[in-house]
Amino acid sequence: MSVAAAPPRHGAITRTAPASSFAGSASLLRLALRRDRIRIPAWIVFAAYLTVAVAQSWDRLYPTEAERKGLAATLAADPTLSAILGPLFDPLSTGGLTAWRISAGSLLAMGLVAAFLVVRHSRNDEDEGRIELVSGSPAGKAAPLVAGLGAAAILLLGWALLSVALLAGIGLPLAGSVAFSFTQALAALVFAAVAGLTAQVARTSRGANGLVGLVLAACFVVTSVGNSREGGSWLQWLTPFGWAQQTRSYAEERWWLLAFSAAAAAAISAVALHLAVRRDLGDALLAPRHGHANAAGWIRGPVSFAWRLDRSAAIAWAIGFAAVGAVEGSLLTTSVDLVSKNPTFADMIRKLAGGTANLDDAFLITMTGLFGLLAAAFGISMALRLRTEEEAGRTEMIVTTAHPRAAWLAGHGSVALIGSTVLLAVGGLSLGLVFGAGDGDLLGQGWRAMLASLVAAPAVWLLVGITVLLVAGLPRWTWLAWLGLVWCVVTGYFGAILGLPDWLLSSSPFARLPLWPATPMSWTPLLVLTALAAAALALGLVVLRRRDLPQ
Repeated sequence: MSVAAAPPRHGAITRTAPASSFAGSASLLRLALRRDRIRIPAWIVFAAYLTVAVAQSWDRLYPTEAERKGLAATLAADPTLSAILGPLFDPLSTGGLTAWRISAGSLLAMGLVAAFLVVRHSRNDEDEGRIELVSGSPAGKAAPLVAGLGAAAILLLGWALLSVALLAGIGLPLAGSVAFSFTQALAALVFAAVAGLTAQVARTSRGANGLVGLVLAACFVVTSVGNSREGGSWLQWLTPFGWAQQTRSYAEERWWLLAFSAAAAAAISAVALHLAVRRDLGDALLAPRHGHANAAGWIRGPVSFAWRLDRSAAIAWAIGFAAVGAVEGSLLTTSVDLVSKNPTFADMIRKLAGGTANLDDAFLITMTGLFGLLAAAFGISMALRLRTEEEAGRTEMIVTTAHPRAAWLAGHGSVALIGSTVLLAVGGLSLGLVFGAGDGDLLGQGWRAMLASLVAAPAVWLLVGITVLLVAGLPRWTWLAWLGLVWCVVTGYFGAILGLPDWLLSSSPFARLPLWPATPMSWTPLLVLTALAAAALALGLVVLRRRDLPQ
């Protein structure tokens, strides 16, 4: 006996199976662009403007051929700058100088921006439950990732096209402008594809962002080591950083190297899409660890619980700081030996460090300055966990208990403040120990480098305090915390090149720090920055007590 299936009742909700795994990709891409209608154009304009501003600065900083040859000779004597910025192929042309100066930095920044954009529209939406809404429509399983990759591609394409137009508009060769801009965009697209892969590997958006950041940092370090070798090294050909630099924009371009980045981006994207189609919603390649049946005895409140949640990230950052410090320490010995033989460059380094006569201290100030910015990035990200917990609804479970709001704020806030300070100490100590091992003064150099790095702590605390204040009073504007860090980077590394006035250059808290040990210690700016940080934290607590949670 057979039973006929009854037709669906009038008004019943039925789901149409997607025609393919990629069905609905165009609709989700339009939605992604709608959500980031301000963020994407802002990054395009900012990155392109910074590129052309650097290009326009060379005629002011090095107007004559003799000065540019002197710059090239100086760079040849300093492996540190060559390692970080890459080789300078044409020091006489404005385009060659621009490609050398901004290639590594812009690729670092835009690679991270594109990668985070992919995670935002794939794994982050999955974490927040928005993908479940999509799964109830005729959209394929690969559609969210396709939308994220498409949004990143549009961002990078817009950046490349605007950069070409601006660079060619100020008189640089069109071929070199196209080679430079599209080489950068394609190299950044590789890291966007890596983000698509890490979004399948990690179970959370924070984990996916952390993994892609680790990959990008590893690529940068590998290329830097290759650039530091005299005559170059095969390590320069292993990463997108090396491919972008070896394209030789404005200096007899190697167009075929663009295919390296394009092929790598396509291959990694294909693997990521393959995994996205085959894994279950909410699942990941990394299996979740089974927790203990009972919490550890030391977890007794919001503060200890926050430290438990953030300890893995803090340990990973500490390992990264130790690695960066070791690399800088190894380069410091070579740099001091070579630069001491070049009086012109030695004088320039001493002026940057406050006019000290000790070349070791001058280089120490220059290298430990990076730790402050990195520690601030860690502190901001940890403080923003407060907003993440609030949006996820977990904050309500804490504030509705006997624990006060101050305890909740002190949880991730203490991780941000104490953790960033520890990272400064770890980075400086690692640098000093490696340098001291070659200098014959292991403990002495380790102690000095650690203290030099810790000088940046009050500036980091101020940025963390501002972040906490934004979370407490303007929770929908917390992105301003990252904008503040970007401003510190721009004024610190590009302010002189952009010709910014002194009052703008000094607006960064890092510009107020004493240049110890190159100059005598000045406690006044450190105390002022610390007081401002404490005031921001206190005001944040007052504001938090008066607003509704969540908001």
